[in-house]
Amino acid sequence: MIRRVVFVLLVVVIATLTYPGALLVSLAVMLAPAPQSTAGPQGALPWLHVAHPTGATPYIADDQGRMVILHGATPAGLIEFGPGTAPVYPLDPAAYADGNCPAQSGKYWPLCRSDLEAMARLGFNSVRVPISWSVLEPTRGAFSQALVDRLAQIVDWARALRMYVIIDMHQNAFSHYVDPGDGVNLGFNSGAPKWATISDGFPSRALNAQRELNPAVFEATTNFWYDRDGIQDEYVAALAFIARRFVDDPVVAGYGVYNEPWPGWNLDPGFDDLLLFPFFRRVVDALTGTHDGLPCWSGFFMPAVCGYRDLGVDDRRHLMFLDTGLPREILDFPTHLGLPFSSYPNLVLALHAYTHFYTPDKLVFNQNPRDASYPWGGYEQSYVFAEREARAMGAALFVEEFGDNPADDPEILANQLLEQEKHRVGFAFWTWKEKGGGSWGVFAPDGSCIRAGRERLLARVYPRLTSDPEVFFHYDYGEGRFTMHATGRAGDSSTVVYVPPEVTGEVTAGGAAMLVVSTDDGDGSRLAFVTPTGGAYTIAVSPAPLRLGGCGS
Repeated sequence: MIRRVVFVLLVVVIATLTYPGALLVSLAVMLAPAPQSTAGPQGALPWLHVAHPTGATPYIADDQGRMVILHGATPAGLIEFGPGTAPVYPLDPAAYADGNCPAQSGKYWPLCRSDLEAMARLGFNSVRVPISWSVLEPTRGAFSQALVDRLAQIVDWARALRMYVIIDMHQNAFSHYVDPGDGVNLGFNSGAPKWATISDGFPSRALNAQRELNPAVFEATTNFWYDRDGIQDEYVAALAFIARRFVDDPVVAGYGVYNEPWPGWNLDPGFDDLLLFPFFRRVVDALTGTHDGLPCWSGFFMPAVCGYRDLGVDDRRHLMFLDTGLPREILDFPTHLGLPFSSYPNLVLALHAYTHFYTPDKLVFNQNPRDASYPWGGYEQSYVFAEREARAMGAALFVEEFGDNPADDPEILANQLLEQEKHRVGFAFWTWKEKGGGSWGVFAPDGSCIRAGRERLLARVYPRLTSDPEVFFHYDYGEGRFTMHATGRAGDSSTVVYVPPEVTGEVTAGGAAMLVVSTDDGDGSRLAFVTPTGGAYTIAVSPAPLRLGGCGS
Protein backbone atom coordinates (compact mmCIF):
# COMPACT_ATOMS: atom_id res chain seq x y z
CA MET A 1 0.00 0.00 0.00
CA ILE A 2 2.84 2.41 0.87
CA ARG A 3 4.52 1.70 -2.48
CA ARG A 4 1.24 2.41 -4.27
CA VAL A 5 0.78 5.74 -2.47
CA VAL A 6 4.36 6.79 -3.24
CA PHE A 7 3.88 5.89 -6.89
CA VAL A 8 0.61 7.85 -7.06
CA LEU A 9 2.29 10.91 -5.58
CA LEU A 10 5.21 10.63 -8.01
CA VAL A 11 2.90 10.37 -11.01
CA VAL A 12 0.85 13.33 -9.80
CA VAL A 13 3.99 15.48 -9.40
CA ILE A 14 5.23 14.57 -12.90
CA ALA A 15 1.84 15.23 -14.44
CA THR A 16 1.43 18.54 -12.62
CA LEU A 17 4.86 19.85 -13.58
CA THR A 18 4.65 18.71 -17.17
CA TYR A 19 1.01 18.95 -18.26
CA PRO A 20 -1.33 20.45 -15.68
CA GLY A 21 -4.29 19.06 -17.58
CA ALA A 22 -3.06 15.51 -16.92
CA LEU A 23 -3.37 15.88 -13.13
CA LEU A 24 -7.01 14.83 -12.89
CA VAL A 25 -6.45 11.98 -15.32
CA SER A 26 -3.60 10.57 -13.24
CA LEU A 27 -5.60 10.83 -10.03
CA ALA A 28 -8.66 9.17 -11.54
CA VAL A 29 -6.67 6.29 -12.97
CA MET A 30 -4.20 5.66 -10.15
CA LEU A 31 -6.77 5.82 -7.35
CA ALA A 32 -9.17 3.52 -9.17
CA PRO A 33 -9.72 0.04 -7.71
CA ALA A 34 -7.34 -2.67 -8.90
CA PRO A 35 -8.67 -4.11 -12.17
CA GLN A 36 -10.44 -7.45 -12.07
CA SER A 37 -10.75 -9.79 -15.03
CA THR A 38 -14.26 -10.76 -16.01
CA ALA A 39 -15.19 -14.31 -16.90
CA GLY A 40 -17.15 -14.70 -20.11
CA PRO A 41 -19.47 -17.31 -21.54
CA GLN A 42 -18.06 -20.55 -22.87
CA GLY A 43 -17.16 -20.68 -26.57
CA ALA A 44 -14.97 -22.44 -29.08
CA LEU A 45 -12.05 -20.48 -27.63
CA PRO A 46 -11.63 -19.09 -24.12
CA TRP A 47 -11.87 -15.38 -23.50
CA LEU A 48 -8.52 -13.63 -23.34
CA HIS A 49 -7.73 -10.97 -20.79
CA VAL A 50 -4.69 -9.10 -19.49
CA ALA A 51 -3.19 -10.53 -16.30
CA HIS A 52 -1.56 -8.05 -13.91
CA PRO A 53 1.12 -9.81 -11.82
CA THR A 54 2.50 -7.77 -8.93
CA GLY A 55 5.74 -6.04 -9.86
CA ALA A 56 5.89 -7.52 -13.38
CA THR A 57 4.80 -6.63 -16.88
CA PRO A 58 1.15 -7.52 -17.59
CA TYR A 59 0.57 -10.21 -20.19
CA ILE A 60 -2.21 -11.67 -22.31
CA ALA A 61 -3.77 -14.65 -20.51
CA ASP A 62 -6.49 -17.25 -21.03
CA ASP A 63 -9.35 -18.14 -18.70
CA GLN A 64 -7.01 -20.34 -16.63
CA GLY A 65 -4.50 -17.55 -16.14
CA ARG A 66 -1.91 -19.00 -18.51
CA MET A 67 0.22 -16.67 -20.61
CA VAL A 68 -0.99 -16.75 -24.22
CA ILE A 69 1.48 -16.15 -27.05
CA LEU A 70 -0.23 -15.23 -30.31
CA HIS A 71 1.46 -15.78 -33.66
CA GLY A 72 -0.21 -14.49 -36.79
CA ALA A 73 -0.15 -12.38 -39.94
CA THR A 74 -1.87 -9.28 -41.31
CA PRO A 75 -3.61 -9.82 -44.66
CA ALA A 76 -4.35 -6.48 -46.33
CA GLY A 77 -7.20 -7.44 -48.67
CA LEU A 78 -9.91 -5.51 -46.77
CA ILE A 79 -8.01 -2.20 -46.76
CA GLU A 80 -9.36 0.35 -49.23
CA PHE A 81 -6.45 2.22 -50.79
CA GLY A 82 -8.65 4.13 -53.23
CA PRO A 83 -9.88 5.60 -55.32
CA GLY A 84 -13.44 5.57 -54.05
CA THR A 85 -15.03 4.23 -50.90
CA ALA A 86 -15.48 0.62 -51.96
CA PRO A 87 -13.16 -2.27 -51.12
CA VAL A 88 -11.16 -3.93 -53.86
CA TYR A 89 -12.92 -7.26 -53.21
CA PRO A 90 -16.62 -8.03 -52.66
CA LEU A 91 -18.04 -7.82 -49.15
CA ASP A 92 -20.88 -10.26 -49.79
CA PRO A 93 -19.99 -13.46 -47.86
CA ALA A 94 -21.59 -15.48 -50.67
CA ALA A 95 -18.59 -14.63 -52.88
CA TYR A 96 -16.42 -16.70 -50.51
CA ALA A 97 -18.83 -19.56 -49.79
CA ASP A 98 -17.98 -23.21 -50.49
CA GLY A 99 -14.27 -22.49 -50.70
CA ASN A 100 -14.63 -19.84 -53.42
CA CYS A 101 -12.09 -17.02 -53.61
CA PRO A 102 -12.31 -13.95 -55.86
CA ALA A 103 -9.56 -13.41 -58.39
CA GLN A 104 -6.59 -11.36 -57.24
CA SER A 105 -6.75 -7.68 -58.18
CA GLY A 106 -4.37 -4.94 -57.13
CA LYS A 107 -1.42 -5.20 -54.78
CA TYR A 108 -2.94 -7.46 -52.11
CA TRP A 109 -4.93 -10.68 -52.33
CA PRO A 110 -8.48 -11.25 -51.04
CA LEU A 111 -8.72 -12.93 -47.65
CA CYS A 112 -10.26 -16.37 -48.10
CA ARG A 113 -10.80 -19.43 -45.96
CA SER A 114 -7.82 -21.12 -47.62
CA ASP A 115 -5.61 -18.30 -46.33
CA LEU A 116 -6.59 -18.95 -42.73
CA GLU A 117 -6.03 -22.66 -43.27
CA ALA A 118 -2.53 -21.92 -44.60
CA MET A 119 -1.85 -19.68 -41.59
CA ALA A 120 -2.93 -22.47 -39.25
CA ARG A 121 -0.53 -24.87 -41.00
CA LEU A 122 2.30 -22.43 -40.23
CA GLY A 123 1.32 -22.61 -36.57
CA PHE A 124 -0.40 -19.22 -36.47
CA ASN A 125 -3.13 -19.09 -33.85
CA SER A 126 -4.35 -15.58 -34.68
CA VAL A 127 -4.96 -13.22 -37.59
CA ARG A 128 -4.98 -9.42 -37.56
CA VAL A 129 -7.65 -8.20 -39.98
CA PRO A 130 -7.27 -4.52 -40.97
CA ILE A 131 -10.24 -2.57 -42.30
CA SER A 132 -10.73 0.98 -43.58
CA TRP A 133 -12.96 3.62 -41.99
CA SER A 134 -13.80 4.77 -45.53
CA VAL A 135 -15.51 1.42 -46.16
CA LEU A 136 -17.11 1.17 -42.73
CA GLU A 137 -18.67 4.67 -42.88
CA PRO A 138 -18.57 5.93 -46.49
CA THR A 139 -21.44 8.33 -45.74
CA ARG A 140 -21.46 10.15 -42.44
CA GLY A 141 -23.62 8.34 -39.90
CA ALA A 142 -24.32 5.36 -42.21
CA PHE A 143 -22.32 2.27 -41.30
CA SER A 144 -21.71 -0.69 -43.58
CA GLN A 145 -23.54 -3.78 -42.36
CA ALA A 146 -21.98 -5.63 -45.31
CA LEU A 147 -18.46 -5.04 -43.97
CA VAL A 148 -19.41 -6.31 -40.52
CA ASP A 149 -21.06 -9.38 -42.07
CA ARG A 150 -17.83 -10.03 -43.97
CA LEU A 151 -15.86 -9.72 -40.74
CA ALA A 152 -18.26 -12.16 -39.09
CA GLN A 153 -17.58 -14.66 -41.87
CA ILE A 154 -13.81 -14.39 -41.25
CA VAL A 155 -14.39 -14.78 -37.51
CA ASP A 156 -16.39 -17.97 -38.14
CA TRP A 157 -13.57 -19.36 -40.30
CA ALA A 158 -11.14 -18.58 -37.49
CA ARG A 159 -13.43 -20.20 -34.94
CA ALA A 160 -13.38 -23.48 -36.86
CA LEU A 161 -9.57 -23.37 -36.90
CA ARG A 162 -9.29 -22.26 -33.24
CA MET A 163 -7.65 -18.99 -34.20
CA TYR A 164 -8.20 -15.59 -32.61
CA VAL A 165 -9.04 -12.48 -34.66
CA ILE A 166 -7.81 -8.95 -34.02
CA ILE A 167 -9.98 -6.43 -35.89
CA ASP A 168 -7.81 -3.45 -36.74
CA MET A 169 -9.01 0.05 -37.69
CA HIS A 170 -6.28 0.74 -40.22
CA GLN A 171 -4.98 3.94 -41.76
CA ASN A 172 -1.87 5.02 -43.63
CA ALA A 173 -1.25 8.76 -43.97
CA PHE A 174 -4.85 9.36 -42.87
CA SER A 175 -6.78 8.94 -46.14
CA HIS A 176 -6.36 8.23 -49.83
CA TYR A 177 -8.24 11.51 -50.40
CA VAL A 178 -5.03 13.37 -49.56
CA ASP A 179 -2.95 11.19 -51.88
CA PRO A 180 -1.39 13.62 -54.37
CA GLY A 181 -1.79 11.08 -57.16
CA ASP A 182 1.63 12.00 -58.53
CA GLY A 183 2.98 8.45 -58.53
CA VAL A 184 5.11 9.11 -55.45
CA ASN A 185 2.73 7.49 -52.98
CA LEU A 186 1.62 4.81 -55.43
CA GLY A 187 -1.94 5.07 -54.14
CA PHE A 188 -1.18 3.61 -50.72
CA ASN A 189 -2.77 6.20 -48.49
CA SER A 190 -5.81 4.74 -46.73
CA GLY A 191 -8.17 5.34 -43.85
CA ALA A 192 -10.70 8.14 -43.50
CA PRO A 193 -13.66 8.68 -45.84
CA LYS A 194 -13.86 11.82 -47.96
CA TRP A 195 -16.28 13.62 -45.65
CA ALA A 196 -13.83 13.23 -42.72
CA THR A 197 -10.75 14.36 -44.67
CA ILE A 198 -10.41 18.08 -43.94
CA SER A 199 -7.13 19.35 -45.39
CA ASP A 200 -8.15 23.03 -45.62
CA GLY A 201 -6.64 23.49 -49.05
CA PHE A 202 -3.12 22.55 -47.99
CA PRO A 203 -1.10 21.29 -50.98
CA SER A 204 -0.73 17.54 -51.28
CA ARG A 205 2.96 16.93 -51.89
CA ALA A 206 4.90 13.99 -50.48
CA LEU A 207 8.39 14.97 -49.27
CA ASN A 208 11.20 12.52 -49.98
CA ALA A 209 8.71 9.90 -51.20
CA GLN A 210 7.27 9.57 -47.66
CA ARG A 211 3.47 9.60 -47.71
CA GLU A 212 3.18 11.01 -44.17
CA LEU A 213 5.46 13.98 -44.95
CA ASN A 214 2.72 15.82 -46.78
CA PRO A 215 1.16 19.16 -45.72
CA ALA A 216 -2.33 17.91 -46.54
CA VAL A 217 -1.76 14.82 -44.38
CA PHE A 218 -0.48 16.99 -41.52
CA GLU A 219 -3.56 19.21 -41.67
CA ALA A 220 -6.17 16.47 -42.09
CA THR A 221 -4.64 14.43 -39.28
CA THR A 222 -4.47 17.43 -36.95
CA ASN A 223 -8.13 18.18 -37.62
CA PHE A 224 -8.97 14.64 -36.54
CA TRP A 225 -7.09 14.92 -33.23
CA TYR A 226 -8.88 18.20 -32.49
CA ASP A 227 -12.25 16.71 -33.45
CA ARG A 228 -12.95 19.21 -36.20
CA ASP A 229 -16.66 19.07 -37.09
CA GLY A 230 -17.05 16.11 -34.73
CA ILE A 231 -15.17 13.67 -36.97
CA GLN A 232 -13.46 12.00 -34.00
CA ASP A 233 -16.89 11.38 -32.47
CA GLU A 234 -17.92 9.65 -35.69
CA TYR A 235 -14.81 7.44 -35.53
CA VAL A 236 -15.70 6.37 -32.00
CA ALA A 237 -19.25 5.61 -33.14
CA ALA A 238 -17.86 3.51 -36.01
CA LEU A 239 -15.81 1.42 -33.56
CA ALA A 240 -18.88 0.97 -31.40
CA PHE A 241 -20.84 -0.28 -34.42
CA ILE A 242 -18.31 -3.10 -34.88
CA ALA A 243 -18.03 -3.85 -31.18
CA ARG A 244 -21.80 -4.32 -30.81
CA ARG A 245 -21.66 -7.18 -33.34
CA PHE A 246 -18.89 -9.07 -31.54
CA VAL A 247 -19.47 -8.09 -27.90
CA ASP A 248 -20.17 -11.70 -26.86
CA ASP A 249 -17.67 -13.43 -29.16
CA PRO A 250 -14.40 -14.62 -27.55
CA VAL A 251 -12.89 -15.52 -30.95
CA VAL A 252 -12.43 -11.78 -31.48
CA ALA A 253 -9.44 -11.18 -29.23
CA GLY A 254 -9.91 -7.43 -29.44
CA TYR A 255 -9.62 -4.27 -31.48
CA GLY A 256 -6.74 -2.28 -32.91
CA VAL A 257 -8.09 1.18 -32.18
CA TYR A 258 -5.97 3.28 -34.59
CA ASN A 259 -3.06 2.11 -36.71
CA GLU A 260 0.23 4.06 -36.65
CA PRO A 261 -1.06 7.43 -35.39
CA TRP A 262 0.62 10.37 -37.08
CA PRO A 263 0.89 13.54 -34.91
CA GLY A 264 0.12 16.03 -37.64
CA TRP A 265 1.34 19.49 -36.66
CA ASN A 266 1.65 18.46 -32.99
CA LEU A 267 4.96 17.70 -31.29
CA ASP A 268 5.83 14.83 -28.95
CA PRO A 269 5.54 14.11 -26.10
CA GLY A 270 2.59 16.51 -26.12
CA PHE A 271 0.89 14.64 -28.95
CA ASP A 272 0.95 11.24 -27.27
CA ASP A 273 0.13 12.41 -23.76
CA LEU A 274 -2.35 15.23 -24.48
CA LEU A 275 -4.08 13.99 -27.65
CA LEU A 276 -3.45 10.34 -28.54
CA PHE A 277 -3.77 8.49 -25.25
CA PRO A 278 -6.68 10.66 -24.08
CA PHE A 279 -8.34 9.69 -27.38
CA PHE A 280 -7.69 6.02 -26.58
CA ARG A 281 -9.22 6.53 -23.13
CA ARG A 282 -12.31 8.05 -24.69
CA VAL A 283 -12.68 5.04 -27.01
CA VAL A 284 -12.36 2.71 -24.01
CA ASP A 285 -14.89 4.77 -22.04
CA ALA A 286 -17.34 4.68 -24.96
CA LEU A 287 -17.09 0.93 -25.60
CA THR A 288 -16.72 -0.37 -22.05
CA GLY A 289 -18.44 2.20 -19.83
CA THR A 290 -15.28 2.56 -17.75
CA HIS A 291 -15.83 6.31 -17.11
CA ASP A 292 -12.22 7.28 -16.37
CA GLY A 293 -12.20 10.73 -17.92
CA LEU A 294 -14.17 13.75 -16.82
CA PRO A 295 -17.63 14.32 -18.35
CA CYS A 296 -17.20 16.67 -21.29
CA TRP A 297 -18.96 17.96 -24.35
CA SER A 298 -18.48 16.29 -27.70
CA GLY A 299 -18.66 17.44 -31.30
CA PHE A 300 -15.52 19.57 -31.08
CA PHE A 301 -12.13 19.62 -29.33
CA MET A 302 -11.95 17.65 -26.07
CA PRO A 303 -9.01 18.42 -23.72
CA ALA A 304 -6.84 15.63 -22.30
CA VAL A 305 -8.89 15.28 -19.10
CA CYS A 306 -12.08 14.51 -21.00
CA GLY A 307 -13.61 11.06 -21.07
CA TYR A 308 -16.51 9.95 -23.20
CA ARG A 309 -20.10 9.00 -22.69
CA ASP A 310 -21.01 5.32 -22.50
CA LEU A 311 -22.34 4.31 -25.93
CA GLY A 312 -24.12 1.29 -24.46
CA VAL A 313 -21.90 -1.41 -26.00
CA ASP A 314 -20.92 -2.71 -22.54
CA ASP A 315 -17.88 -4.54 -23.91
CA ARG A 316 -15.85 -5.34 -20.80
CA ARG A 317 -13.91 -8.38 -22.04
CA HIS A 318 -12.15 -7.62 -25.31
CA LEU A 319 -8.55 -6.49 -25.53
CA MET A 320 -7.82 -2.95 -26.73
CA PHE A 321 -4.65 -2.84 -28.87
CA LEU A 322 -3.18 0.67 -28.66
CA ASP A 323 -0.45 2.00 -30.94
CA THR A 324 1.95 4.67 -29.77
CA GLY A 325 2.52 7.64 -32.05
CA LEU A 326 4.27 6.83 -35.32
CA PRO A 327 7.46 8.76 -34.35
CA ARG A 328 8.07 6.10 -31.68
CA GLU A 329 8.19 3.48 -34.43
CA ILE A 330 10.77 5.56 -36.30
CA LEU A 331 12.98 6.31 -33.28
CA ASP A 332 12.71 2.97 -31.43
CA PHE A 333 12.34 4.73 -28.09
CA PRO A 334 9.39 6.31 -26.25
CA THR A 335 8.00 9.63 -27.38
CA HIS A 336 5.65 9.95 -24.41
CA LEU A 337 5.79 9.92 -20.61
CA GLY A 338 4.10 6.56 -20.25
CA LEU A 339 1.56 7.78 -17.70
CA PRO A 340 -1.41 5.55 -16.86
CA PHE A 341 -4.45 6.77 -18.73
CA SER A 342 -7.21 4.19 -18.22
CA SER A 343 -8.20 1.78 -15.47
CA TYR A 344 -9.65 -0.68 -18.00
CA PRO A 345 -7.73 -3.91 -17.31
CA ASN A 346 -7.50 -5.29 -20.85
CA LEU A 347 -5.12 -2.84 -22.52
CA VAL A 348 -2.36 -3.98 -24.89
CA LEU A 349 0.51 -1.78 -26.03
CA ALA A 350 0.75 -2.52 -29.77
CA LEU A 351 4.39 -2.26 -30.80
CA HIS A 352 5.35 -1.77 -34.46
CA ALA A 353 8.89 -3.10 -34.76
CA TYR A 354 10.68 -1.87 -37.89
CA THR A 355 14.26 -1.51 -36.69
CA HIS A 356 16.69 -0.94 -39.60
CA PHE A 357 13.89 -0.24 -42.03
CA TYR A 358 11.88 2.75 -40.79
CA THR A 359 14.56 3.93 -38.35
CA PRO A 360 16.87 6.84 -39.35
CA ASP A 361 19.82 4.59 -40.25
CA LYS A 362 17.79 3.32 -43.22
CA LEU A 363 15.38 6.20 -43.91
CA VAL A 364 18.00 8.96 -43.81
CA PHE A 365 21.40 7.32 -44.34
CA ASN A 366 20.45 4.11 -46.20
CA GLN A 367 22.82 2.03 -44.07
CA ASN A 368 23.07 -1.73 -44.25
CA PRO A 369 21.31 -3.29 -41.22
CA ARG A 370 24.40 -5.41 -40.47
CA ASP A 371 26.58 -2.38 -39.74
CA ALA A 372 24.03 0.37 -39.05
CA SER A 373 24.96 3.11 -36.56
CA TYR A 374 21.42 3.34 -35.14
CA PRO A 375 19.55 2.34 -32.99
CA TRP A 376 22.32 2.46 -30.39
CA GLY A 377 20.83 -0.49 -28.53
CA GLY A 378 20.21 -2.57 -31.66
CA TYR A 379 17.01 -4.58 -31.91
CA GLU A 380 16.86 -4.85 -28.13
CA GLN A 381 16.35 -1.10 -27.67
CA SER A 382 12.78 -0.99 -28.90
CA TYR A 383 11.68 -4.01 -26.88
CA VAL A 384 13.27 -2.99 -23.58
CA PHE A 385 11.65 0.44 -23.75
CA ALA A 386 8.34 -1.07 -24.84
CA GLU A 387 8.26 -3.36 -21.81
CA ARG A 388 8.80 -0.36 -19.53
CA GLU A 389 6.10 1.61 -21.33
CA ALA A 390 3.62 -1.24 -21.08
CA ARG A 391 4.28 -1.78 -17.39
CA ALA A 392 3.93 1.95 -16.62
CA MET A 393 0.56 2.06 -18.39
CA GLY A 394 -0.73 -1.23 -16.96
CA ALA A 395 -0.80 -2.85 -20.41
CA ALA A 396 0.37 -6.10 -21.94
CA LEU A 397 2.80 -5.99 -24.85
CA PHE A 398 2.21 -7.33 -28.36
CA VAL A 399 4.12 -6.85 -31.63
CA GLU A 400 1.14 -5.79 -33.70
CA GLU A 401 3.19 -5.29 -36.85
CA PHE A 402 6.67 -6.05 -38.15
CA GLY A 403 8.15 -7.15 -41.45
CA ASP A 404 10.98 -6.62 -43.90
CA ASN A 405 12.29 -7.22 -47.37
CA PRO A 406 12.79 -11.01 -47.74
CA ALA A 407 16.40 -10.45 -48.76
CA ASP A 408 17.04 -9.13 -45.22
CA ASP A 409 15.37 -12.05 -43.43
CA PRO A 410 18.59 -13.64 -42.07
CA GLU A 411 19.40 -10.34 -40.40
CA ILE A 412 16.18 -8.43 -39.67
CA LEU A 413 13.47 -11.09 -39.41
CA ALA A 414 15.66 -13.54 -37.50
CA ASN A 415 16.65 -10.89 -34.94
CA GLN A 416 13.11 -9.56 -34.50
CA LEU A 417 11.89 -13.09 -33.77
CA LEU A 418 14.74 -13.57 -31.32
CA GLU A 419 13.75 -10.43 -29.40
CA GLN A 420 10.13 -11.58 -29.33
CA GLU A 421 11.24 -14.84 -27.73
CA LYS A 422 13.38 -13.01 -25.16
CA HIS A 423 10.49 -10.78 -24.18
CA ARG A 424 7.79 -13.47 -24.48
CA VAL A 425 5.55 -11.51 -26.82
CA GLY A 426 3.41 -12.55 -29.74
CA PHE A 427 3.33 -11.04 -33.21
CA ALA A 428 1.31 -10.24 -36.33
CA PHE A 429 3.57 -10.31 -39.38
CA TRP A 430 3.14 -7.75 -42.19
CA THR A 431 1.97 -8.99 -44.61
CA TRP A 432 0.40 -12.22 -45.85
CA LYS A 433 0.23 -11.95 -49.68
CA GLU A 434 1.60 -9.02 -51.65
CA LYS A 435 2.14 -8.69 -55.37
CA GLY A 436 5.01 -7.15 -57.30
CA GLY A 437 8.59 -6.11 -56.76
CA GLY A 438 9.53 -5.37 -53.19
CA SER A 439 6.83 -7.68 -51.89
CA TRP A 440 7.01 -8.36 -48.16
CA GLY A 441 4.47 -11.18 -48.21
CA VAL A 442 4.85 -14.55 -46.56
CA PHE A 443 3.90 -15.90 -49.99
CA ALA A 444 5.86 -15.47 -53.21
CA PRO A 445 4.80 -12.38 -55.23
CA ASP A 446 2.61 -14.46 -57.55
CA GLY A 447 0.71 -15.89 -54.55
CA SER A 448 1.43 -19.48 -55.56
CA CYS A 449 3.38 -20.76 -52.57
CA ILE A 450 4.95 -19.83 -49.25
CA ARG A 451 8.51 -18.59 -49.49
CA ALA A 452 10.77 -21.34 -48.13
CA GLY A 453 12.92 -18.82 -46.25
CA ARG A 454 9.86 -17.36 -44.54
CA GLU A 455 8.52 -20.84 -43.79
CA ARG A 456 11.83 -21.73 -42.12
CA LEU A 457 11.67 -18.69 -39.84
CA LEU A 458 7.94 -18.33 -39.14
CA ALA A 459 6.91 -21.99 -38.75
CA ARG A 460 8.24 -22.10 -35.20
CA VAL A 461 8.14 -24.25 -32.12
CA TYR A 462 6.77 -22.06 -29.34
CA PRO A 463 4.66 -22.25 -26.16
CA ARG A 464 1.13 -21.20 -27.01
CA LEU A 465 0.10 -21.43 -23.36
CA THR A 466 2.10 -21.56 -20.15
CA SER A 467 1.35 -20.96 -16.49
CA ASP A 468 4.91 -19.65 -15.97
CA PRO A 469 5.02 -16.01 -17.17
CA GLU A 470 8.81 -16.00 -16.66
CA VAL A 471 9.37 -18.93 -19.02
CA PHE A 472 12.54 -19.05 -21.13
CA PHE A 473 12.39 -20.59 -24.59
CA HIS A 474 14.35 -20.54 -27.83
CA TYR A 475 13.84 -22.05 -31.25
CA ASP A 476 16.88 -22.59 -33.51
CA TYR A 477 15.45 -22.37 -37.03
CA GLY A 478 18.66 -23.74 -38.56
CA GLU A 479 18.57 -27.08 -36.75
CA GLY A 480 14.92 -27.33 -35.75
CA ARG A 481 16.08 -27.43 -32.12
CA PHE A 482 13.89 -26.09 -29.31
CA THR A 483 14.62 -25.62 -25.61
CA MET A 484 12.35 -24.34 -22.87
CA HIS A 485 12.85 -23.89 -19.12
CA ALA A 486 9.94 -23.21 -16.80
CA THR A 487 8.79 -23.61 -13.22
CA GLY A 488 5.40 -24.86 -12.13
CA ARG A 489 3.37 -25.94 -9.17
CA ALA A 490 1.40 -29.12 -8.81
CA GLY A 491 -2.10 -28.33 -10.01
CA ASP A 492 -1.02 -25.71 -12.56
CA SER A 493 -2.69 -25.95 -15.94
CA SER A 494 -0.67 -27.58 -18.68
CA THR A 495 1.85 -25.76 -20.81
CA VAL A 496 1.03 -26.30 -24.49
CA VAL A 497 3.90 -26.22 -26.99
CA TYR A 498 3.19 -26.14 -30.71
CA VAL A 499 5.50 -28.12 -33.02
CA PRO A 500 4.90 -27.40 -36.74
CA PRO A 501 5.03 -30.19 -39.33
CA GLU A 502 8.31 -28.74 -40.65
CA VAL A 503 10.03 -29.72 -37.38
CA THR A 504 10.66 -33.46 -37.19
CA GLY A 505 12.76 -33.89 -34.04
CA GLU A 506 11.73 -35.84 -30.94
CA VAL A 507 9.83 -33.99 -28.21
CA THR A 508 10.98 -34.69 -24.63
CA ALA A 509 10.35 -33.27 -21.17
CA GLY A 510 12.54 -33.34 -18.10
CA GLY A 511 12.24 -32.43 -14.45
CA ALA A 512 8.98 -31.95 -12.58
CA ALA A 513 6.48 -32.46 -15.37
CA MET A 514 4.52 -35.09 -17.31
CA LEU A 515 4.45 -35.02 -21.11
CA VAL A 516 1.74 -36.04 -23.57
CA VAL A 517 2.27 -35.41 -27.30
CA SER A 518 -0.71 -35.25 -29.65
CA THR A 519 -0.30 -35.39 -33.45
CA ASP A 520 -2.60 -33.70 -35.95
CA ASP A 521 -3.05 -36.34 -38.61
CA GLY A 522 -4.18 -33.69 -41.08
CA ASP A 523 -0.95 -31.71 -41.35
CA GLY A 524 1.55 -33.55 -39.17
CA SER A 525 1.89 -30.83 -36.54
CA ARG A 526 2.16 -31.78 -32.89
CA LEU A 527 1.00 -30.33 -29.58
CA ALA A 528 3.03 -31.12 -26.49
CA PHE A 529 0.95 -30.95 -23.30
CA VAL A 530 3.25 -30.64 -20.29
CA THR A 531 1.66 -30.84 -16.85
CA PRO A 532 3.81 -29.49 -13.98
CA THR A 533 4.15 -31.68 -10.89
CA GLY A 534 5.87 -29.03 -8.76
CA GLY A 535 9.27 -27.49 -9.52
CA ALA A 536 11.49 -26.75 -12.49
CA TYR A 537 10.99 -28.58 -15.77
CA THR A 538 12.22 -28.50 -19.34
CA ILE A 539 10.81 -29.19 -22.79
CA ALA A 540 13.06 -29.93 -25.74
CA VAL A 541 12.83 -30.80 -29.41
CA SER A 542 15.93 -32.55 -30.69
CA PRO A 543 17.74 -31.31 -33.83
CA ALA A 544 16.55 -32.93 -37.03
CA PRO A 545 16.27 -31.98 -40.72
CA LEU A 546 13.44 -29.58 -41.45
CA ARG A 547 10.67 -30.65 -43.82
CA LEU A 548 10.09 -27.49 -45.88
CA GLY A 549 7.50 -27.33 -48.63
CA GLY A 550 7.86 -23.70 -49.66
CA CYS A 551 9.17 -22.25 -52.90
CA GLY A 552 11.91 -19.76 -53.68
CA SER A 553 11.90 -16.07 -52.82
